[in-house]
Amino acid sequence: MFELPVIDAQIRDIAPGFIAMSIHVDATNARAGQLPGNLLEEASGYVVRGGPSWAEAHLTSWADAYQRFGAKPNRTPCSAQALRKRVLKDGKLPPINPLVDLYNAVSLK
Repeated sequence: MFELPVIDAQIRDIAPGFIAMSIHVDATNARAGQLPGNLLEEASGYVVRGGPSWAEAHLTSWADAYQRFGAKPNRTPCSAQALRKRVLKDGKLPPINPLVDLYNAVSLK
C-alpha cells in the first residue's frame, strides 16, 4: 500500500500552489520493453519546433520556486528544464531505456 505524499508546511509557505504527485514504477525489466514509435524523437522535435507554448512560463515559475527554496536554478534546474535545454542545444536526446525515455518524453511535452 502506498501513502499519499505529504507537503511540509514550510514548502506550502514557499510555494502555496505546489501539488505533489508520486508514481511508483517497477523497472525490473525496463531494458526489455519498447516504446511505441519514436516517442522520444517526437517529443524532442516538438520542443525544437517551439512547443509547448506554455513551457517557458511554467519553467520560469519552477525556477522562482527553486530560488525560494534556496537552490540556484541555473546550477540545479528542474529535470524538465535541463532536458529542454539539452534538446534545444543538441536537437534531440539519446535513448537510454524505455522507462527513462518515457519519463524524458513526458517531461519534454
